[in-house]
Amino acid sequence: MTTFHPEVREFIGESLHFANSSRTMKSGRYEWVTDLRPIGRDALLHCGLKRRDNEPHKGEHKLELLDTGKKGFSGLIGLVEATIEGAVDDLDVMRIDLCADILGTPIEWFLSRLRIKYKRIAYEIGELKYQRVGKAGIQTLSGGKRPNMVRVYNKIAEYLDQLKKLQRRRSKDADLLTLESEFGVSETDVITRIERQFGGGRIPIVIDSFSSLKGLPDFNPFTNIEILNGNGAKIPGILDCGLDRWLAGTRLQQLQSEMGEQQFRRWLSANSSGNAARYMKRFADFLQPDGENRLTTQTIFETYRESVTKQLAA
Repeated sequence: MTTFHPEVREFIGESLHFANSSRTMKSGRYEWVTDLRPIGRDALLHCGLKRRDNEPHKGEHKLELLDTGKKGFSGLIGLVEATIEGAVDDLDVMRIDLCADILGTPIEWFLSRLRIKYKRIAYEIGELKYQRVGKAGIQTLSGGKRPNMVRVYNKIAEYLDQLKKLQRRRSKDADLLTLESEFGVSETDVITRIERQFGGGRIPIVIDSFSSLKGLPDFNPFTNIEILNGNGAKIPGILDCGLDRWLAGTRLQQLQSEMGEQQFRRWLSANSSGNAARYMKRFADFLQPDGENRLTTQTIFETYRESVTKQLAA
């Protein structure tokens, strides 16, 4: 029932003659996908959802907005209005990525401190995994499955990967591209992005429509994560606690460091008949995070809120 903007309608009609090209691509869940960037819409249009005949959403379309972090809210509204004819506020949100960029704190700091707080959420999101993603080997902590997941990654490394792709496409006569010219950062900067992705029918009801996105500053997407900070206590020595306790405590501390907090707690629970909390309390002096306490989940939320407030005002 969607009515597309006349220019978009004409472009779709032309694009269908270029099947399997950069303009019109096959899709597993939709009849086809059309890239609208050639006509000035920074978006992909996924047309005709493939479902069984008795399912209510068969034939519906999805508009995927690109580079949304670089656009103000008024720009996003304008982009949608330039694509479809109808009430923008009534559109449903199918997926949304909300994030906070933490300056000066490397991803390694989060590895031993970040964990999912609740069992119910942990079941949905899954175990946080540390890995190097893609050919660029971007350091990433991730948990869950698309489209519902948490990601924590080195943003500068991702920018460097994007820069290499831009360099390959630039003209030989063009000026050399740099991180500063393209992204406004330098290679020595430290930026860790914490990202919460919602989708797959699990969009929170308070942000499940386009009109409700105005309330994003009051919505905390990071309630399912916890940052553990140390208490500054000195780790006991053999003379303080005895050899047996010291051996057990230091070994647990080593495993915690190697696995990361989330994976360590799962391992400890599995190997203690579900008594991880008792061991964490018993060896608390050994299992405090090392290093400086730089931030809390409240700091992350405030960083996100400041950013999204500016975007909504633009």
